[in-house]
Amino acid sequence: MIQGNALIIQSGGPTAVINQSLAGIMQAAQSYPEISRALGAYHGLHGLLYENLLDLSAEDENSWLEVANSPGAALGSARIKPKPSDLERIFAVLTAHNIKFLFYIGGNDSAEAAQLIRAAANERNFDIRILHVPKTIDNDLMVTDHCPGYGSVAKVVSHIVAGDDLDNRSFYNSIKLNVVMGRHAGWVAAATALAKKGHIDVAQHDELGPHLIYLPELEFSAERFIHDVQKTYDRLSRATIVVAEGIADQLGGNFIDDKDEFGNPLLSSSGKLGDYLVSLIKKNINYKTDLGKLRCRADTFGYLQRSLVGMASPIDQQEAFRVGAMAVHYMMRGETDKTVCLTRISNQPYKVTTTLCDLTLVAQKTKLMPRSMINSDGNGVTDEFYQYALPLVGHLPELRALKTPKLTQALGPYTRLD
Repeated sequence: MIQGNALIIQSGGPTAVINQSLAGIMQAAQSYPEISRALGAYHGLHGLLYENLLDLSAEDENSWLEVANSPGAALGSARIKPKPSDLERIFAVLTAHNIKFLFYIGGNDSAEAAQLIRAAANERNFDIRILHVPKTIDNDLMVTDHCPGYGSVAKVVSHIVAGDDLDNRSFYNSIKLNVVMGRHAGWVAAATALAKKGHIDVAQHDELGPHLIYLPELEFSAERFIHDVQKTYDRLSRATIVVAEGIADQLGGNFIDDKDEFGNPLLSSSGKLGDYLVSLIKKNINYKTDLGKLRCRADTFGYLQRSLVGMASPIDQQEAFRVGAMAVHYMMRGETDKTVCLTRISNQPYKVTTTLCDLTLVAQKTKLMPRSMINSDGNGVTDEFYQYALPLVGHLPELRALKTPKLTQALGPYTRLD
């Protein structure tokens, strides 16, 4: 029977629950004498390459609950794609530390990195088991119903946009645009609509924002965008808009500052997309001058949306811990070269189980939002999306807007003098 040390790698963008998976692995590993010690690569693949390893088995057992509840990658992360020249070094370090079990926590780029190490191990007849533990706020991994990390970011952005919309509602002639994460898939942008379901007065849902949501799954048209914004403004004298950062890919290279080692554009590092769309609105929207000047601005949420302390979804926490623990159980049964997946059994009541799929089905692939979850106008979501996402976020804020009737005017029209 294979026996040796386990190595845990955290890779890619952190989430609010990534350390739940780490804690799940650590807890489950204690049950197997085949795992001599659990080690952590400090800052992902960089830690493996430079032999910066942590002895996680020496960590105080009482600290793991606090670590699990803390956002950000406790081991440190990196976006490094193993190069052919790195592979000899990788296997030298694995050999030197008797590492026989590798847990790679991350998204589709991490699955690709795990797959590259697996292929190199096969060429060398190197005896090691490798499992990919899913993690990404983008929710874009194939096969799995959803990804640990998504429920929490969905909760965060829905709460932020709900509050932002009520702030926007405080003024006439106010158009607010928010840019959220989502390179190729619009799952995060779509989640901003969820807080509307927490509103107490169902009759007011149509008045509440976000009123328009634009996703990278559909072709972005500036003309259609202006038409939609004008239509919303004409109805409400305001608008709250959400845009997935990935539409920048459709607008040309001027919005992309840099790329990582996997070739992914670093879209969240700039506010250029928001500035461009605000400029487009200001130049083209006809607004009511008697209500004052047009207030129009954009915010780019950037990294803040993915790791807010105290905002993790309880369901997301439980599932992230579960996939980490199950990765150990699967591996000790002899499984390797797989990704742990969440499979939804039912919505009412919400219930999932874990399964496995081959790494090849996940690496270098992206799960997009199905067209059936996007409304017919291409600027919002359908009930199918709500049914899919609502169980993942937990409690939604209970909101209510005033609907007090206006008094009949006793005086005639008024015109302000300059």
